[in-house]
Amino acid sequence: ETSAENQNTTRLILSGSGTAQAQPDQLKAHFRIESRNSTAAAAQKAVNTLVHDAIEQAKKNKGITYTVQNYDVSEWLDDKIKNKSTWSASQTLTLVSADSDALLPLTGQLQSNGLLLEGLEWSLSPEKQNTLLLEAKKNAVTDLQKQSDTLAQALKMHVVRFERISLSDTPFPRPLIMAAMARSKMAEDAPAPSATAETQTVHATASATVLLAP
Repeated sequence: ETSAENQNTTRLILSGSGTAQAQPDQLKAHFRIESRNSTAAAAQKAVNTLVHDAIEQAKKNKGITYTVQNYDVSEWLDDKIKNKSTWSASQTLTLVSADSDALLPLTGQLQSNGLLLEGLEWSLSPEKQNTLLLEAKKNAVTDLQKQSDTLAQALKMHVVRFERISLSDTPFPRPLIMAAMARSKMAEDAPAPSATAETQTVHATASATVLLAP
């Protein structure tokens, strides 16, 4: 940057914002499997069987992945009867798919089999998040360009260049979680649960120092 340029330029500090929207492309179904029995072995066997059968059903559906976590076994003492206790076993299962038409019917089947559906969750996949974030940042830069051109014209000057620019993004939208109800007491032919995917918005901001000249 020359001394002449220093004398003739004006620095303008601007901030802009940009957004990008899309439908969430990933549906998750969160289950809890529980069993109580007089012995730990019996409670664990019941949970293991339910989880195994659920995974086998999931494997029959292309595009559905699963995660099994949080295995727990605990003893519950009966305050009314001395030396009597009940053993409880539980585990969580999460099914994920981009195809709700495949996942929701399976969710209904698993509820009928005795699994507790704790919630349905629409979210953006990592790939979709990256795509939207880049688009939002691009829109934020476009906002800066429009502002700099408009203000330069108002000042009867022109944009020489962007001296520096920084970009940042806000946290991604929280997954849309829908509460679920138990189906074990419902009729076997009851409809599968439903989950509507609502548009989610990703935000980005940009700030820059712009050089203006007559």
